[in-house]
Amino acid sequence: MKTKILPILLLAVFSTGLFAQQSIINEKHQRVLTHAEDNIFNVKFYDADGTLVQEGQYWKDGESFKPHGKWALFSSINGNIVTTSTFNKGERISVETVIDGKVVKTDRHQLAIKQIEQKIDQLEKRLADLKEN
Repeated sequence: MKTKILPILLLAVFSTGLFAQQSIINEKHQRVLTHAEDNIFNVKFYDADGTLVQEGQYWKDGESFKPHGKWALFSSINGNIVTTSTFNKGERISVETVIDGKVVKTDRHQLAIKQIEQKIDQLEKRLADLKEN
């Protein structure tokens, strides 16, 4: 059962950004950044009508900001939290998302495995292209 849910979860997690970008490609989100403490900044993203879309924290590392702490992605339909991710100074630690009304979780090890699988797929495609030429 666990092996059947994991691919679905990982597909949902990695495609969420794609689908979100496709549906709001011409819309810019307003970002409100406030200093919390030391190197930690709170951030909220709002759509054009002022609805909260995403919130989380950044860790300031030099001149760059890395996701840190708990992040929440909100539904554009009802405003409920759809996906939460936990980061540690830019590294994704875990993801929880709602699929068909059920909460599905994954951890950093499962995310790392999926990223390696994606890199292998990309390399295999490049190798196949080289063989064709």
